[in-house]
Amino acid sequence: MFGNLTQQAGRLSKGRSAATMKKQQGAIAIEFAVLFVVFFVTLYAIIAYSIPLLLTLTFKQLSSDAGRAAIKVDPSLADDEYARVISAEVARVINASWLPSDWRTGCTEAKGTASLPWEKLSGSLGSTSYGFLAKEMLDEKSNNYRYVLQICLERKREIIPTLNIMGIQVPNLPKENGEVVIRSYTTVRL
Repeated sequence: MFGNLTQQAGRLSKGRSAATMKKQQGAIAIEFAVLFVVFFVTLYAIIAYSIPLLLTLTFKQLSSDAGRAAIKVDPSLADDEYARVISAEVARVINASWLPSDWRTGCTEAKGTASLPWEKLSGSLGSTSYGFLAKEMLDEKSNNYRYVLQICLERKREIIPTLNIMGIQVPNLPKENGEVVIRSYTTVRL
């Protein structure tokens, strides 16, 4: 019984013409080309968005780690010495990270809380300044204050080229003055 079915299937496949087979091969090539473009764009989008996301999360982790290191600095130091030691601690933590130095810079201005008198940390030993320090007055009568530290890391260059597909940019990252900017802040009350 099964032998008879096998013979019939063989006769049917031999009966197809070569022209029909070539037409199907052409259709397969067109389907492959269309699906390859869709697959490539999807893969590119995954990679193009995951790298900036990784960089943003790394900036956040580094700025948090630097803030934790700054908390350990002795607050009884003189104001100038305290700011210098905090700047050195922040720079030490950030420079010890896995990020290459050309992938990160410090921000040029503090974010939010305009009521605080922010001062840019001095870069220690020729390194970049990665933050701002301000005195927050708690009680003006007794001149009681605490320090507020804001650590900021940013990158102002594209990481991966932008692909323009039918008017849609992949990746579409935030821009300032025409430049792609990836930035993260951490604010710590010391």
